[in-house]
Amino acid sequence: MSTIIPDIETLKTVVKINAAIPYESVSPYINDALDIYIEPQVGNVIIDIASTGEDTTLKDKILRCLGPLTLALATDELGISFGDSGITVQNEQGKRSPANEAKIAAAKVSLFYRGMQALDRLLDYLERNKLKYPNYADHISITNQVSCFIRSAQEYQDIGLVNIDYSTLTYRTMLPTIRQLQERHVREMLTDDLYNRLLAMTDQDAKFKILQEYVIRYLANKSAELYTSQTSRQERTGSGTPEYQPILRPVYQDSTETGNFFAQQADYYSGKINSFLNANAEDLGVNKPSTAINFNSKEKKVFTSIS
Repeated sequence: MSTIIPDIETLKTVVKINAAIPYESVSPYINDALDIYIEPQVGNVIIDIASTGEDTTLKDKILRCLGPLTLALATDELGISFGDSGITVQNEQGKRSPANEAKIAAAKVSLFYRGMQALDRLLDYLERNKLKYPNYADHISITNQVSCFIRSAQEYQDIGLVNIDYSTLTYRTMLPTIRQLQERHVREMLTDDLYNRLLAMTDQDAKFKILQEYVIRYLANKSAELYTSQTSRQERTGSGTPEYQPILRPVYQDSTETGNFFAQQADYYSGKINSFLNANAEDLGVNKPSTAINFNSKEKKVFTSIS
């Protein structure tokens, strides 16, 4: 039994639910919601602290996201019964009848949205109080061992210049994509040595800082492009499973289903990175790429003797 939601009366404080429903019917979904959505974000120690009930502020914030997420998981199953006759539903005259599929789907989306928004506020609270919750800080350091040019939601917005409402959950949702982009795209733009130096962020030279900002803006806009593209969204939601939708503003409709406003910005900053490298190659410790077309070589067989 969860001590955060020990009974139906507690669950009723954050979601609309019939008090006649047995607690045993929703208890499995409470534990699943904790394991699937909340514990990976905050760590098991924070869950344990909230479960004691001594930190009422923390417990209340977890309760506000746990309740809706619990019902979002339970929605598809609460109205059906499993028995000898297979899967059945109640259909008694004069009593409430099961909601249609459209209303069930709408309720599920609403519950999921409410729960994830509350989870985002919980993360914001913990981020602002890391000194009070050192176990949360330890959990984040363990789960984020791979370095990233964009280290926080604030950097994503203030330096990357993409509005995500400073949402920690949005930043973490996109973090694997950002890391893939920096490894696949940024590393190829830079030399390995320059890439590692920029990633470590140890150089205080003004030109290194400018290049770091260009890289961060490229990564922010490129990841925003992928998450707002109609094509990528169709691929992510093809299974019909609800997903957390990162907060990205402004949101522009795709003109060709593959590109959008953020794509234009990503291309712009990619060009800025290459131009800056060419103009400051010596100061950055890289070789300036040659723009000459080398036709006169035996390998290309141009302007060479045929004898």
